[in-house]
Amino acid sequence: MARVTVEDCEKVAPNRFDLVILAVQRAREIINGAPITIESKDEKKPVIALREIAARTVSIDSLKENAIRSFMTVAPEENFGEDADEMPEEDTYDPYAGIEVAALESGSASATNEA
Repeated sequence: MARVTVEDCEKVAPNRFDLVILAVQRAREIINGAPITIESKDEKKPVIALREIAARTVSIDSLKENAIRSFMTVAPEENFGEDADEMPEEDTYDPYAGIEVAALESGSASATNEA
């Protein structure tokens, strides 16, 4: 395969958005030292990743799992049982705290008096 096309990769990945995520994940793996599973002649890492996906030489499921883990900010293995009592039960943020309703009504009343 001399050139890789999106159509070649779409046969493996369900849609173009997933394809982008999978290709980025595989390119990162290659940059971090993962072995390349196809023949490559001085190609850029994203091109190699797309060619590997199109040739089905890498596991799509493992790429998905690794991509999901890379986007996580909290590891799923952490134990939240001890801190569960300290967490608030509901959101207590009030975006309207400190705003007086009378000040808003008086501003609209003066605008109508001027007209």
